[in-house]
Amino acid sequence: HPTNPSIPDLVAMVSTDAEPPASVPADAEMEESEVLACAFGSWFENFRRSTFKSEIIPLSEDCVKFLLADGATVPFRRRQDDAASDGSWGSGGDSDDDSADAANMFDYEELEEQVRAAIERLNGAVLPKLNWSAPKDAQWVHSTLKCDSPYEVFTLLKASDFITHDLLHSFDHCATSRTRPDQFTLILRRWHELHESNEFRAFVRDSKLLAISQRQTAGFFEHLVDREEVEAIKCAIQNFFEEKVRGCFPLSRFAFDVYVDIAPRRRVWLVDFSPWGPTTDAALFDWDELRSLEPSEEPELRVVRDETETRGKVESFHRMPIELAQLNSNEGMNELLAKADQVLKQKEVFRESFE
Repeated sequence: HPTNPSIPDLVAMVSTDAEPPASVPADAEMEESEVLACAFGSWFENFRRSTFKSEIIPLSEDCVKFLLADGATVPFRRRQDDAASDGSWGSGGDSDDDSADAANMFDYEELEEQVRAAIERLNGAVLPKLNWSAPKDAQWVHSTLKCDSPYEVFTLLKASDFITHDLLHSFDHCATSRTRPDQFTLILRRWHELHESNEFRAFVRDSKLLAISQRQTAGFFEHLVDREEVEAIKCAIQNFFEEKVRGCFPLSRFAFDVYVDIAPRRRVWLVDFSPWGPTTDAALFDWDELRSLEPSEEPELRVVRDETETRGKVESFHRMPIELAQLNSNEGMNELLAKADQVLKQKEVFRESFE
């Protein structure tokens, strides 16, 4: 990193300068059909009673282009009653022209109303995601993934590398020439305050529950060292798989995430499905190990047993650049985003002068 912090690094964080798609490996083990089966819209209706309340909003191609466009400005009001006195949209200030340009890319007013109405129906706060991914790596933007306005939803989506990957590299590691599905959707999930220690990822191969891992591998939770507690959790997940998942989900190999309520209820909630393969985090296992693991009557459940076994979160490698963290903490995020857009314009003018 340069000695003096600079705004261009913020621009890079919110722009679409994604890595080029990797070539399809000769031994590509993932199938496009498996990835599509794990898209939220493919499974939600069949598992509606086993998961958290959610709403699905189809996105137009113009909206997809807007999400991929350079710049940080979004054309949505920050709050229902937070319009600037001059009627401007987005982050305001010197970026009003950018906001207008973004607004002209698609019918933002209709989408804004759809998102706002869905948020209200979902008790006023949501977790946003696209077909597969949530913008966990962009949590630095608002210090939370909890959104109560369209403005917060779309600033998270535009700042996220995970979302860009969904949009540009949906079928990485698949033996297919396609890079994305025909339709993208915005998923709004009712916000719940969940404890990370109750989240688990399970792995299924040949329609058998093979292994279970603590989902948040960066944390050590003392109660998960208790043998009786771990056995009770494993039993609850096994029963959920046999009663709710097996025979109901169309794939024979996949991963699925669950949230297990604390005792005595121990209700298991389905969180998500993920394809079997390298695009899915193997948590406390690794994929070579999962491929060779022999099934048994009971799945192996792994937890972090002490502080030395913790592992970093994937999203930690995509968080806010150090240069942004070093900027004046009194400067608001709106001002930072506006400056990022200004610098982006300067870069374009500079580049054109050499063409």
